[in-house]
Amino acid sequence: MKHSEYNKKNSKSRKGWSRLPLKVKLIGFFLLFAFLLLIFLWLFQIVFLDDFYKLIKTYQLKTSTSYISQNVEEERIDELIESIHTGNGMSVAVYDTDSDFFSLIYESRADRDMGLDIMPHQAYSYYNAAKESGGKITLESESFTEAFFGEGGAFREDFRGEPPKMDREASKILVCAQITENSEGEYLIVLKTRITPVTSTVDTLRIQLVIITALLVVFAVVFAIGVSSKISKPIAKTNEGAKELARQNYHVHFEAEGCKEICELSETLNVAASELSTVDNLRRELIANISHDLRTPLTMISGYAEVMRDIPGENTPENLQVVIDESRRLSELVTDLLDLSKLEAQNVPLNIEAFCLTDCIREIFTRYAKLISQQNFVLEFASDEDVWVSGDKLRLSQVIYNLINNAINYAGDDKTVIVRQIVNDDKVRIEVEDHGKGIDKEDLQYIWDRYYRVDKEHRSAVIGSGLGLSIVKNVLLLHKARFGVRSALGKGSTFWFELEASEVRSLKGSL
Repeated sequence: MKHSEYNKKNSKSRKGWSRLPLKVKLIGFFLLFAFLLLIFLWLFQIVFLDDFYKLIKTYQLKTSTSYISQNVEEERIDELIESIHTGNGMSVAVYDTDSDFFSLIYESRADRDMGLDIMPHQAYSYYNAAKESGGKITLESESFTEAFFGEGGAFREDFRGEPPKMDREASKILVCAQITENSEGEYLIVLKTRITPVTSTVDTLRIQLVIITALLVVFAVVFAIGVSSKISKPIAKTNEGAKELARQNYHVHFEAEGCKEICELSETLNVAASELSTVDNLRRELIANISHDLRTPLTMISGYAEVMRDIPGENTPENLQVVIDESRRLSELVTDLLDLSKLEAQNVPLNIEAFCLTDCIREIFTRYAKLISQQNFVLEFASDEDVWVSGDKLRLSQVIYNLINNAINYAGDDKTVIVRQIVNDDKVRIEVEDHGKGIDKEDLQYIWDRYYRVDKEHRSAVIGSGLGLSIVKNVLLLHKARFGVRSALGKGSTFWFELEASEVRSLKGSL
């Protein structure tokens, strides 16, 4: 029970954060970045400044000691010692430890800083400590500054006014001693340096950071508001346009402005709006065309049935044939709609087999005998050889049949439809040509859509349901076949598709 309540609280908090405007989120992120930056500045400049300073001074002392140890036999060692003393503020002394009393060989020049003086008795203690530590040791000791000045509170009783602020922390003395042996004997190298309290520096940096913090917060707020407005404004405009698009306002235009991704999104949404507008128009045409194609045969069937029922002597074979033909046409339309839905859902299994494509086309031509004799259509088939292919014979026959039907529906005044079979290496191309008015280039990309009509004026097809090209496209896609159309206004159209030939037999050889 507690776990479910915890999940509910988390989901509510996440939902609340996710519903915040982008502008508010960007301001929050900028302020968070400024806050983290200030934290790092305060930590490194105030809290850990003394530790970093001590670490750097210790490293500097150790490296200087090692450098002198490596060059202790050089003739100009005294110059090296003086340069280190002057450049790094260190006292340097080199002792010869071969005798009972250490003899001072090299020493940096006198310094007024009494805390950095290296006394002879100290050399013995440093030597013994280095011996115990493997030849090198680093020590830290307090200076006499704290004992001499006190904590500053004692002055308040003897003097008037507010006492000046003093560094209460005692200064530290760092000592590094190293024992070096060479061919001439054993040496003790001692270096001393002072670690000065950084209290005054910290106070100075603190005042600066307070000012920097105030300025940075103000700058972060102003900068965040400006940048967030610039970034969120085109996104907000795109969002408003998307809402209009969701309300089926396909005439909305998205302005390509802002960063690259937003420009690309705007261009994509413009394309999507154009495509949705086209699809919506096609949907309206589809509903209108299907309604017309369904109403026409139903009206014919209903009208002839009422005539045969109400008028004596009208129950003739001719009237019955009209009812049968219109019923068959209605059945074909419904069947094509179901087939197209299955094909578009790719829910049609293919029965792949090898068959003679040329014989299949000849067989399809026999179905048009009545159309040729009654309406004077001319159908020609041009082929030089019999071609075998692998595929679903029933579906490919449907493709050829629908292409011929389409050519018949849009044939020109000569009512001629020509089917060509062209063999090229291992490919066979089937072309169906008509001499109609042709298709405009702007309409070529839409002719494979269901019920798309070039002339936009609905008329009943001479033969077929009007869904033929959509079925053709989906069947050929299932066979992974290439297909297309060539068309010229006033000259007609040629639809084609290509399949791989599995076997080619010469027509003459078959005879």
